[in-house]
Amino acid sequence: SQSGKGGAAFVMQHTFGYDLPKAMHGEFGAIVQRESDRVGRELQPQQIFDLFDREYLSAPKTYQLVRHTFQEDARHGDASWVKFQGEIGYQGKTMAASGEGNGPIDAFFNALHGLPQGAIDGYQFVDYQEHAVSSGSDTQAVCYIYLKNPQGEDVFGVGKSHNINRASLRAILNAINRSLLK
Repeated sequence: SQSGKGGAAFVMQHTFGYDLPKAMHGEFGAIVQRESDRVGRELQPQQIFDLFDREYLSAPKTYQLVRHTFQEDARHGDASWVKFQGEIGYQGKTMAASGEGNGPIDAFFNALHGLPQGAIDGYQFVDYQEHAVSSGSDTQAVCYIYLKNPQGEDVFGVGKSHNINRASLRAILNAINRSLLK
């Protein structure tokens, strides 16, 4: 059954080019299964993609990336230092955010922890995966982020962009925004 846990990930990979991390298969498979049960039949590939889009790519954006810059210093051999500076939108207002880390994801995650009033505190970074979703110079990157929310529950986010850093930032905010809806 394409609607099952492994079937949905198979359809996403082989029909649409999205290689969901194994840790995410159960969550997305359950979403597909609920919808299949609701409509009383197995879902077609486009319906599976539409669920993925609605659940991950087009999910409500409680927190939004308004603007950002990265500054990187890689003079230390293989070690690098990255600084994130930007603004995060929330309820029509913007909050300045800055953080440093060993790469763009680490710097952004540290910036989120430094937001005023602990706006996005308690999330723990678990893992990420990224890949291209098409080929050629116009390719888009897809990033999957795996976090633990403040209650210790698994939460996944997906971001897509022509810029791999932006895809990663979108995925982090997508995971946080999705966890706030639960």
